[in-house]
Amino acid sequence: MTNAQRLKILIDTGKTVFSSKNIQSLWKGSPEAAKIALKRMVERQLVIKLAKGYYALSENFDIYELANLIISPSYISFNSALFYHGISFQTSDIVTSVGLLSYQKKIKKVTFQYYAMKESLFFNLEGIGYKNNLAIALPERAILDSFYFGLLPNIDNFDKISINHLRKLSVYYPKVVSRKLKKLL
Repeated sequence: MTNAQRLKILIDTGKTVFSSKNIQSLWKGSPEAAKIALKRMVERQLVIKLAKGYYALSENFDIYELANLIISPSYISFNSALFYHGISFQTSDIVTSVGLLSYQKKIKKVTFQYYAMKESLFFNLEGIGYKNNLAIALPERAILDSFYFGLLPNIDNFDKISINHLRKLSVYYPKVVSRKLKKLL
């Protein structure tokens, strides 16, 4: 397989970032062959090495997609999701996500922070959107997740939030979250 064929396979996925394991699976080769091919492609600047085991097709990779890749399963939440949806206008060099374990990793000046959620709540998919290779909390779930972990959500554009959806989702969270929600409303 040529580098052009390998690159086409990566581009055809529609993704902007890959793990070594993703690439090996896509190229259907041995781990050693994939490692050698990746090294050569990085040297020729056909792909970019972001960190050990993580690669991108260009410098314009999707940091949210990378966040979903580092810890899987996970979904983007908190202020990162609120910024993504246009609820918060405050940028940050920290991408926050919810997963099944707490973890932190820094790649290319961006810190990826994960908060561990109880399995029963994490696997309740209400309020999580899936599009463009991303799993991301809808604004209402991001607000409730923030309350769940004792964080304050940055809300600059309250008009984009559905109060009914907030109330509907709040029944899945502990009562302390509902009390915080009442104070917000």
